[in-house]
Amino acid sequence: MTTTRPRGGGAGGGPSRPTMLVLGTAEWSAQIATNQHYVVREFARGFETHFVESLGLRRVRFDARDLTRIARRVHNSVRGHAGTAHRPVPERATIVSPLIVPVHRRPTRLVNRLLLERAVARWRDTPRPRGLWTFTPVTYGLERYADFTVYHCVDLLGAFPGVDAVAVAAGERHLAGQARCAIATSDAVAAHLAEVGFPDVRTLPNVADVDVFAAASRPAAQRRPAALFAGNLSPHKLDYPLLRALADALRGRGELLLAGPVAAGGGGFDTELAELERLGARYLGVLGIDELAEVAGTATVGLVPYALNPYTAGVSPLKCYEYLSAGLTVVSTAVPDVVRAARGTDAIGVADSADDFVARVLRAIEPGPDPEIAARVEHARGFGWQARGELLRSIVTGAGGARPAPTTGPLHV
Repeated sequence: MTTTRPRGGGAGGGPSRPTMLVLGTAEWSAQIATNQHYVVREFARGFETHFVESLGLRRVRFDARDLTRIARRVHNSVRGHAGTAHRPVPERATIVSPLIVPVHRRPTRLVNRLLLERAVARWRDTPRPRGLWTFTPVTYGLERYADFTVYHCVDLLGAFPGVDAVAVAAGERHLAGQARCAIATSDAVAAHLAEVGFPDVRTLPNVADVDVFAAASRPAAQRRPAALFAGNLSPHKLDYPLLRALADALRGRGELLLAGPVAAGGGGFDTELAELERLGARYLGVLGIDELAEVAGTATVGLVPYALNPYTAGVSPLKCYEYLSAGLTVVSTAVPDVVRAARGTDAIGVADSADDFVARVLRAIEPGPDPEIAARVEHARGFGWQARGELLRSIVTGAGGARPAPTTGPLHV
């Protein structure tokens, strides 16, 4: 339950600005950076920030992957979390790796509350104001130590297979009466939060690290006929029959490129990935953001081949803006938030069937000049983390009556 020492000095939290506690739903070293990693980076530009790694909302599977995660959590809790080469800890940020029971029902609540309070003792002992920014509704009452609380809901968590929907629902009902405001990343999530009872819900769709992808964008003459999906390869998100049809249609005409972590074990994506590779798809592994940007900058189409289900109804895919900032045409299934993003731009194509999806991809990879690459890159610039970071820091200062510290320059995760 120990934490790392604060990184950087001099500009820590004080009485004039809040010290932030961010409760996450992922590990700091997660293979793919998500909203919470970027939020910590942006907060650390102005505030002393403590990031608490996942409390374990998903049921533990006693397989090699989960056992490795448990061993890593114990190590980080005892020895401290120093970050990794692909995601160092920003200055003014501290990573907290709590040891708690990953079951969030009545028999474990007292022990988990005591363990979590002990893990965040450094934050609790800082001078006021203190802010709590939580990506999980399971907070064990930490909001009582904060001067303000914000619930940042990026997914319909309770709809994800394996997640304790009862604990999520109970936590959200409690937070609705405690949080200063709630932030939703899609219209579906916003409607859900309003129904739960949050009085102030603000919709902020996901954004991306667009500058990294724009820098790697290449002209049409330097691109190949390739369709790229980058993200978690999970049967709960992906429309596997659609991907299989696309892989078959691309043979001899272009490449299907897949990059990201593969869900393993029971209910995983191993078998499906092997079949896609037999059909000619190429799995690139888990790529760092710079490597992914290089691949995207030489491809033609970015894919959002999501299944349409209660979970993806609330998804706000930041990959749309990663693709666009790399100059790619985007082809997606009718995920509600992608439908919204497609309004007013021809850069995002939403398919109404599997056949339409495949046909759109095949048209987009046809060789020839593409005069719209620069326009797509420019369109994506409005959906980057620079402006979003400024907005989030202004929400914090407005909620806490504080001024952020001066930015010390780029901080990378």
